Amino acid sequence: MLKITLHDSAEELRLKLEGKLAGLWVGELRQCWRTAASTTHGRNTVVDLRDVDFVDPEGQSLLAEMHREGVRLVAVTPLIQALVQEISGQPRCVTVEEKPARRSHALASPDTARRDPRSL
Repeated sequence: MLKITLHDSAEELRLKLEGKLAGLWVGELRQCWRTAASTTHGRNTVVDLRDVDFVDPEGQSLLAEMHREGVRLVAVTPLIQALVQEISGQPRCVTVEEKPARRSHALASPDTARRDPRSL
């Protein structure tokens, strides 16, 4: 289920979403956005995703479309923030992993260095 609340002011049109952006609710959001966008006349449009806890692939596609058309996406949870970063093309925080150390024959014990590999 998704709750969509419109906050219309002189500065912006804000669509506050609560719940899951999935299934039939994606079409409902698209319709609300298109209908409301016809009245914005140059004002900013913001989609507030602070209370969204799930977005299916169709919802992701709609959010990407909205972003391409200038809608600002606001998120606070790590899951939805990662989704917004992916949609907007912002760089993510990446973890660098070290490559495992290469095993050197010099570090092997004399016993294992002389053994026939087929005997291991």
